[in-house]
Amino acid sequence: MARHVVIVHGWSDEGKSFKNLASNISTWSKKPPLIINIADWISLQDKVTYADVAVAMQRAWLKLKLSTEPRSVDVVTHSTGALIVREWMTRFYQSANVPIYRFLMLAPANFGSPLAHKGRSFIGRVVKGWNKFLGQTGTEILKGLELGSPYTVNLAKKDLFSNDTWYGSGKILATILVGNIGYDGVEAIANEDGSDGTVRISTANLNCSLLQLPLDSNQQAKNDWSLQKSKGEIAFGIIDQENHSTIALKSGGPKNPNTLTLIQNALSVEDEGFSVNNGSFPWQREIDMSDPLIANRSPRYMNLVSHVSDDLGQEIADYFIQIYRKTNTDRKFEKEIYEDVFNTTHTYFDNPAYRSIYISVKNLDAIMARYTIEMLYLSITAQPMFEPPQNPVGYRSISAADTDGLQIASKDISSFFTAHRTLIAEVVMERQIDGTVFEIK
Repeated sequence: MARHVVIVHGWSDEGKSFKNLASNISTWSKKPPLIINIADWISLQDKVTYADVAVAMQRAWLKLKLSTEPRSVDVVTHSTGALIVREWMTRFYQSANVPIYRFLMLAPANFGSPLAHKGRSFIGRVVKGWNKFLGQTGTEILKGLELGSPYTVNLAKKDLFSNDTWYGSGKILATILVGNIGYDGVEAIANEDGSDGTVRISTANLNCSLLQLPLDSNQQAKNDWSLQKSKGEIAFGIIDQENHSTIALKSGGPKNPNTLTLIQNALSVEDEGFSVNNGSFPWQREIDMSDPLIANRSPRYMNLVSHVSDDLGQEIADYFIQIYRKTNTDRKFEKEIYEDVFNTTHTYFDNPAYRSIYISVKNLDAIMARYTIEMLYLSITAQPMFEPPQNPVGYRSISAADTDGLQIASKDISSFFTAHRTLIAEVVMERQIDGTVFEIK
């Protein structure tokens, strides 16, 4: 029986861009016979949503009579294509009956792209030529691609933090490969450390964590706070000298001799390769051994996505994240944190309660090595409640010396701040309401 591989492109692209990739996959295939299906989906119409594309994908899948049997079809995606497929599979299937067997994500925008909010002129100049962007740019798709978007957070909750496990041995065998250099020429204006020119290494990786942090009225962490790691096993590799285009065998790629082998093996790995042994699994070890020092050679950043709301279910648009110590209050440590560790902060345009903070783990490690610190503190400052009637509602303002926030022991810092990964922090504050808001006399 023939084996099918479906290739799904990303935003602003089209299926014909992946003929070289399809040709290489066909050449590698031995048994059983292989059928390559290349998808096309509308990404530049402003009103088209991820849900729209997922429904259309399901219709096209059934129309072509692709198998819907569990673990029967391999899928390869590039960039935004990973979000499309994850939306489709979580919308129409359960983890036990999803048709995907092997899921190879090349440079996926799983937690967004810094290009998404740059504007039509910038995107048109950098990506694929200006003429393609006269008119519509795919507004709804770009909203989901924006850094810190609620869409990518909620999608992660479906397949990474739900009660079901979607990835690993006996489930979807997922592999993520991402490059570590940007573009050449005029397109280089989009480059930044820790990215492939379009997506950041940390936002490509689906191995992530979810911090759920309820705070009491004194801005101290309640006992039921939790830090969860994403469920399942997902193989992840950084490929040296590949950018967002070359890793998908476009623009003269691949540039790294390991790329073709890793793509081939990702589409031939079996369950045994995802069987966890001593905290690791064989396929991940194979990726790591292809370039053992690549993670340290690549710029070491993490993506912190914060969402702050209160205990009444109201989102908080104006807030400030603090990381500090309580000893030696000369504030030199804090100054270095804000100047050298918090690289950039992006506030999600449609909902300022969501933010993406790009954190230099390399600089954090260097700062921690210069100071003797047993405990770090993380807390949130939001709109304070002043003396009524000027402002009778808000959040108690407490100095760093008086609040503990979330205490993070030095030995646990790496659990919260991990290079090449995303940490989703959901903080809930207690809202203060003065008695003058409603009186009965």
